[in-house]
Amino acid sequence: MEITTNTGIIAVSGLSHLRATPQFNAINFTIKSIIETKIRNTYSKFSKAVVGEYLRESKITEVQSIIEPMVRLFNKNSESWSSHISQDHFDRMKKLSELSPVSKSADSLRAIHTSRVLKGREAFYDSIESNPLTPEQRLSVVQHDDYNMVLAAAGTGKTSVMVAKTTDILERSLAKPDKVMVLAYGREAAKELKNRSKERLKKANISYDLDKQISTFHSRGYQIIAKAQKMSVEEFKKLRMSRLRKDGPRKEFINNWLVTFIEDNEENLNAFIETVYYAYNPFLSESEEAHQEALKGKKYITLNGVEVKGYQEVLIGNWLFKNGINYKYEPNYANEVGKDIGFPYHPDFQVRDTNIFIEHFGIDKDGNTRAGINKIKYNQQIKEKIALHKVMGTRLVKTFHYNWCDDELESVLEKQLIDYGVKLNPISKEQIIAAVTQQDFIKNAVKELSATLAAVRSEAIEGYKIQSRLEKAGVQNAKSHMLLIESLRQAYVAELRSRNQIDYDDMILLATDYLRDGMFEPKWKYILVDEFQDISVSRWNFLLELIKAKDCSLTVVGDDWQAIYAFTGGKLEYTTRFKYKLGNHALAMLQKTFRYNNSIADTAGKFVMKNPEQYKKDIVTHTQVNSSEMYLMDNQDEEKDPIQATLNVVEKTILGIYRKDPQASIGILTRYNKTKNAAKERFGKHHGFNNMDFWTLHGSKGLEADYCFILDLNQGFFGFPTERKDNEIVSALMPTIDVYPHAEERRLFYVAITRAKKRCYLIADPKEPSEFVLELLDSEYHLNIISEHFTPEKLDARKCPKCKTGYMKPKRGVWEVYECSTGLGCLTEAVGCDDCNGIAIKKDKYGECISCKSRFQLCPNCKAPKVVRANKKNRRLFVACSSFRGNEDKSCKFMGSLNPRLQQRLKEKDRVPLN
Repeated sequence: MEITTNTGIIAVSGLSHLRATPQFNAINFTIKSIIETKIRNTYSKFSKAVVGEYLRESKITEVQSIIEPMVRLFNKNSESWSSHISQDHFDRMKKLSELSPVSKSADSLRAIHTSRVLKGREAFYDSIESNPLTPEQRLSVVQHDDYNMVLAAAGTGKTSVMVAKTTDILERSLAKPDKVMVLAYGREAAKELKNRSKERLKKANISYDLDKQISTFHSRGYQIIAKAQKMSVEEFKKLRMSRLRKDGPRKEFINNWLVTFIEDNEENLNAFIETVYYAYNPFLSESEEAHQEALKGKKYITLNGVEVKGYQEVLIGNWLFKNGINYKYEPNYANEVGKDIGFPYHPDFQVRDTNIFIEHFGIDKDGNTRAGINKIKYNQQIKEKIALHKVMGTRLVKTFHYNWCDDELESVLEKQLIDYGVKLNPISKEQIIAAVTQQDFIKNAVKELSATLAAVRSEAIEGYKIQSRLEKAGVQNAKSHMLLIESLRQAYVAELRSRNQIDYDDMILLATDYLRDGMFEPKWKYILVDEFQDISVSRWNFLLELIKAKDCSLTVVGDDWQAIYAFTGGKLEYTTRFKYKLGNHALAMLQKTFRYNNSIADTAGKFVMKNPEQYKKDIVTHTQVNSSEMYLMDNQDEEKDPIQATLNVVEKTILGIYRKDPQASIGILTRYNKTKNAAKERFGKHHGFNNMDFWTLHGSKGLEADYCFILDLNQGFFGFPTERKDNEIVSALMPTIDVYPHAEERRLFYVAITRAKKRCYLIADPKEPSEFVLELLDSEYHLNIISEHFTPEKLDARKCPKCKTGYMKPKRGVWEVYECSTGLGCLTEAVGCDDCNGIAIKKDKYGECISCKSRFQLCPNCKAPKVVRANKKNRRLFVACSSFRGNEDKSCKFMGSLNPRLQQRLKEKDRVPLN
């Protein structure tokens, strides 16, 4: 008898014929019994590993090893197995063979597990929340891979999932209570989770208390540090927490440090002044549009309070001030020389009480200009200006863009002024510091430095890493910024360490160090993270150390559409690139909302998904409507103040809502606090407006109202999307891969729209409409446009013909003059058109209406329209400037004769036509 094994053939001889057959059968029976026992054990062990619990990615190799030997033997000779083992056992082996490799069958195995759990726990999922959990919510509760992501769109029950999943883990005894941790982004979020869990568990008659499981990142880090230091939390709190953790004391410290820093030496003072301004190089912009975009929301104010139009101009103004040279900015040359030169000319600077003028020309050494400027024409104008000064006998100091590039702008300026006999009388450091203080540079810098300090602490960077990031982002004067930021960081950390204290950042940074160094060993099996879309680098690093615990499962819950805290360190890419950061993971998307209707969902969803970096979601709403509940209204009112005009429209609309829905809740949402405060003053309870809330857009997250009004929808410095560039240094220190235009502001608008349960009103200024409003005018968004001012014809009549993105709006402080809403990005001006009541753009020598194309002459001195006036004695008509204001300082006294052929056509106060 021969027995074949893996190592060869064993021959058994000497058996009688009668005994061979029974022996043969006995051996085969024994082998069959052993194999079937092995099959039963393998199948049972495998089933427990893949169906009895959720199959994690990290367990696939281990689970494969359970079945690998048996499957390999089975696949080698499955026909032989079929003739020796029972059909049940053969079917089991066939099933195991089909499921191998486990890496390919993992999803189907997980589906079997989740289906069994969902069926067995149906009563729990029906009762844990006020409404039964949706299928998506249930799936997110039972998925327990190594890494799990739950994407929860606005109003889809994120908090419900957090409470249900935590409770489910404990009820199913997947882990003991002390092995489960829920991390909330902030104190209020943690408080909401605790309150919600108490309420829901009580109603579901479940006795667990989740207070110990729920904490903020900071408080959990705090506990880890305390245990690593072998102190009680109470003891640690009393001894170690710094007052600088609070905003007020921290800014007070920064203010005191900054004053000392700039008083210490002139190098520090000069470095600080360099950091005050946006150091913009116009030659780096590749197009006129890029140039305009770069200067949106910018302001350049010299140390002595003069507002100028560019960075290099502010450097010249500051140098003149620091050297005791009194100057005028953009004087009227004709007035200064007392002669009509036939065209408007305003040199950049004039040394007061002299005939010395300064012109800064924007050319490189080869005469090239920035993008958007005609090189030939610009260079010709330079020659004409130089020639004019020569003819008029005035002296011209010339500086050029390339002087700044070569770091010799000040030396070139100084040499020419000295050659013209200007005496330099440098003011003292104390006078400069006084000027810096008077212009609020220190006050403004303290706010920005507070955010900058938080950025470098959150990103865990210091020294030349700071400079490197700034340089990579193209920040000019990166070295000066680094000196200021790093000096502050060192002083701040030294202050904490000298007192043996920590702040909020240290709670995470030190805890991470202790975890990394093995001073505290994490043993949590299940970690859930709320508001994951706002996670920062320091929190992320902290989390990476926590999940190193054996068999730890991480679940993150958030919404990439609501990532609105990049300015505090939030890194959207940890959400959108989750797979690339950690690897394969279980993904659940909560897409059914009970808050708002399909109209609001469609508009908000289409808008936010224009950014390809966002996840695509198909939002389903519980409430369905047949018509659009998104309304666009204008703020055109007799009230001149735009905020009050907007509130007038809001008030009328609210009163209409109350007539139909007296118990309606109203939410007023603003981009800026000043608008919110104005709304609160107007609609406070004592004025008879009830059930109203006032939120900034950031403060509205997580809140809701029946009817919401979104304000501040205009362009400009206080516009939405904001065009302020105040946070460029912070943005450079906390880089993001999300480069879609206004990406964060788009998400902020999505958050704002989805606060409304029934209807959302957008109140916008058609004279300077928000880019977002202009986008929403597209028919795909189905807006109810309750205003004739947003028709294409009306908008085109105000659109700036130069930059194509701005709109002509009334210029503050100047009667009947309009300016481009983009600010420094486009300096186009206009006046009203007398012929059609439209807007007429000022050109070199004439004005032209955008709508009717009529043209009229402009004053050569001030570029105001020329008008007809009558001589008081003989009533003969002549030409004068419309900005004539008698003997006032800004009165233009230009006069000229009127063409005889126009004497009969025109009357007094008419504008003088071009032809």
